[in-house]
Amino acid sequence: MKIVRAVLFAPLALIRLLFVVFISAYVTIIGWFWLKTKGFSRNLQQWVMGTWGRSILYMCGIKVNRNELPKTDNYILMPNHRSYIDIFIVAALTPAAMVGKAEIAKWPFGALGVRVTNSILVDRKNQKSLLLTMKKIKESVDNGIPVILFPEGTTYKGPLTKKFKNGSFKIAAEGNIPVIPMAIEFKDVNDAWIDKDTFVGHFFRQLGKPFTYVTIRYGAPISEIDNKLLQTKTKKEIDSMLKSIRNA
Repeated sequence: MKIVRAVLFAPLALIRLLFVVFISAYVTIIGWFWLKTKGFSRNLQQWVMGTWGRSILYMCGIKVNRNELPKTDNYILMPNHRSYIDIFIVAALTPAAMVGKAEIAKWPFGALGVRVTNSILVDRKNQKSLLLTMKKIKESVDNGIPVILFPEGTTYKGPLTKKFKNGSFKIAAEGNIPVIPMAIEFKDVNDAWIDKDTFVGHFFRQLGKPFTYVTIRYGAPISEIDNKLLQTKTKKEIDSMLKSIRNA
């Protein structure tokens, strides 16, 4: 039955994949002209991220149930990570500078997209890159542009979160930057993109479905001068929200 469904909805997934490529090219090119004529601004960053994310959610049938983001000027948003779809969601709902893997620069429009959104790329195998990333995160928040990063560092099916990386919590604690925990949970746990599954293979199975249902919850901002305590509190809050979503 699953195979039959995948075949029937393959054209829908193909149309959606082509749209993702198109909208990525469109907002990046417009953003580049904006950058060249007016320079970088928070308005540019919000327009590119927001337009890109919201367009993909709409076209790909991703239905999101959510609460409101707490009102905080500068912050680091830390969601758990289930799938590449998470990136569309946070871009649509919380347009901010995103911390991602260095490989993104090799994607079509990737390097230019990083420039127009003020996003930050990190090579986790390179100590200098990690240190530079931490510096850029602080600079971004200091300049009034919030940062989004996934503290797990990779996708994880759950049911809760896996171990968090340490570096980002040290930055937040030392800079007195509030962390907003965010829980992301799919109605169908098999929507998660994990292990060695290819992007295209998962995209066709996942977004060949008419709709994908996701629940997200923002927690209250957390501030601590002890980075270990900040990490523990953030993980505990995300896990608590994930449990609440599953039990609803």
